[in-house]
Amino acid sequence: MAKTSFSGYPDPFVSREEKLEQKYGIQYFKRMYNEWSNEEVGSGSYVSRNERYKRYREYAEGMQSIEQYKDLLGANGDSSYLNLNWEVVPVIPKFVDVIVGGLTNQEYQIKCTAIDQISKDKRTEDRLKKLTEMELKEFHSEMAGLTGLPFDKGNEELPESNEELDLYMNLNYKQMTEIAMEEGIELTFYLNDWDEVKKRIARDFVVLNIGASKTSVEDGKLTIRYVDPSNLITSHTSRPDFKNIQHAGEIIYLTIHELKRLAGDEFTEEEYIEIARNNGGKYGNPKNLGKGSNYYNEYELHEYDTYKIAVLDGLYKTVDDLHYEKKSNKFGGYSINKKNKDYKQPKNSKQKRTKLKTTVENIYKGKWIIGTDYIFDYGLATNILRPKSNLSTAILPYSIYAPNILNMNNKGLVERMIPFADQIQLCHLKIQHLMSKAKPKGSAIELGAIENVGKGDGGTFTPIEVQDIYQQTGNLYYRSQQDDGSPLPSMPIQELGGGIGGALQELIAIYQYNLQMLRDVTGINEARDATQPDKESLVGVQKMALLASNNATRWINQALLSVTQGTAKSIALRVQDLVKYTGTYKGYIQAIGEYNMKAIEVSKDVTMADYGIMIEPLPDDEQKAILEQNIQMSIQQNALRLEDAIMIRNIHNIKLANQLLVIRRKKYAQEAAKAAQENARANAEQQQASIAAKAQADAQAKQMDAQADLQQLQAEYQMKEEFAKAEHERKLEIIEASGEIKSEHIELAQDDSDLVRTKVK
Repeated sequence: MAKTSFSGYPDPFVSREEKLEQKYGIQYFKRMYNEWSNEEVGSGSYVSRNERYKRYREYAEGMQSIEQYKDLLGANGDSSYLNLNWEVVPVIPKFVDVIVGGLTNQEYQIKCTAIDQISKDKRTEDRLKKLTEMELKEFHSEMAGLTGLPFDKGNEELPESNEELDLYMNLNYKQMTEIAMEEGIELTFYLNDWDEVKKRIARDFVVLNIGASKTSVEDGKLTIRYVDPSNLITSHTSRPDFKNIQHAGEIIYLTIHELKRLAGDEFTEEEYIEIARNNGGKYGNPKNLGKGSNYYNEYELHEYDTYKIAVLDGLYKTVDDLHYEKKSNKFGGYSINKKNKDYKQPKNSKQKRTKLKTTVENIYKGKWIIGTDYIFDYGLATNILRPKSNLSTAILPYSIYAPNILNMNNKGLVERMIPFADQIQLCHLKIQHLMSKAKPKGSAIELGAIENVGKGDGGTFTPIEVQDIYQQTGNLYYRSQQDDGSPLPSMPIQELGGGIGGALQELIAIYQYNLQMLRDVTGINEARDATQPDKESLVGVQKMALLASNNATRWINQALLSVTQGTAKSIALRVQDLVKYTGTYKGYIQAIGEYNMKAIEVSKDVTMADYGIMIEPLPDDEQKAILEQNIQMSIQQNALRLEDAIMIRNIHNIKLANQLLVIRRKKYAQEAAKAAQENARANAEQQQASIAAKAQADAQAKQMDAQADLQQLQAEYQMKEEFAKAEHERKLEIIEASGEIKSEHIELAQDDSDLVRTKVK
């Protein structure tokens, strides 16, 4: 195929048929790549960007070139006299690992909220139903008491105020479609090992200050893939979330053998040879392509099969006009049929016909072999993402974020640290050099004073013997005069200082200064970088320092959540499409390759809703500690029950947890006040009952006393009556006896006989 020259992007307003032609795609991808590499004006910003990305990644792993340090330390570049360990001090990797570890340890949950009008109306209707149940709570309780029927079933779970109702709607209310979508996104993340993808993206944010992912449907399965920013191509944008880009793609490197597997029969054997020949001398390929074929294990292996080529796997958005005809029928209705651009209506139609035209965004895909006029897998993209609220809009499947982007360039934390990390490396090497040149302590010896020193027995010491005696015993034998009588030094041996001296402290000070500068430019202070904290520092001061450091890098955390949110939105749209075209949740499960782990209820209802996806960070240890402190304080003050505390701890949203804590405290206080009133009323009733019982007991006691007095009086009266009766009877007996005596006396008086008179005497 002859190589064609194009300038500029192709016309976006041509027909779809023209856009489907390969020459249109080749022109677009050529311009897309030339703009990215800036080949038209030489080495452009995008090429230099990739060189910077490579350099930053080397520094982030402590694998940067040491030649720059050799040039700085060597005299005129000659380091042959330096015996140093040139290994890099991995100070930047430590800071990168600290930040990435914090990002990956941040837990969050994905919340889906249906924001279409139907779902909003249902939410409002369900809230009104719950409010009605609250208003009828007392009536239902009375009816249950009167009839014995369970009219009050579920009353104990109803909110008791509008404030509690709002909290219930935020915490407990979920439509079935929302629950299904959350489970679908969670399952897709799990099957695509999102945690590992997220780690790579988090490291890109720290090192390169940009991160990206891509979703797609491959072999009927939802996939999430990490995108290397070094290979990412996009149109120009000033937005950090890249939401307004018109095209995006990646540079992928393939061998001719892999190209054959992907392109297949789209190219002839001669075209494969030409592709290999055009890439001779590039990407490590041989300059000259040989002729013929080689054979390995009876399989034909062409020499060019191992040639490496660069391919632009790209997507671009454009607008297409769709043409329709509205045709009336004899029943008073009408039908709408899709037509070609060149369609002409019949002149003598019995029915009324009207031409209609609408404009929609579409996405075209293709894989262009860079440096050639060959393209394959080109055409209208399948599974185009479209929001349910606006089906005429197309969304590219990339989720990209670059904080603080300026003219398509940005500056990451590693780039901020490089100057000071270089100085730390130089200090480390100079300390090694200084240590290698350090000398031990020695002595300055005047040989003339210790030569021919007499032993006292006629012999003399040699200078070596005098030095040995001095080092072993501390005794020094020397002469004070020379042979000619001239004086010698009074101290023939003088100690010489050794060691490194003050230069080491100066280098250590420079090292510490640059280390502190690393902390200043990144915001990673001693409280966060695993440095031993000062033992004199208060716990509160340490917490404030850690909080300040987290605030300094919060923009990286927000960037990672933005990519996660964009990926989740893309997955939600793809789940809706899969369910729409495969039927029930079984089709979705089969599409994502899940058979045994989890069954989720995803029905076609999810295809009707438009979802708002929110990434809600779960509380960190500091926030949990503050919440727990509030809970414990409330329990100690008898302002909260244990079951309420358990419920509050299970809420992942700190704001809602604190709101529930306040509501439960108020409710508990109201219940406690009501219980106190009941106790007071019960005590009053008990006191009244006690007083009444005492009065009744007193009355009963008085009555018993009266009865006892009455009984006593009755007994006394009866005794008196019986005594009187006995007295009367006794008197009667006396009277009767007295009468009898008197009668006898009368009789005796009347009897004149002497016998009787004698008896009387």
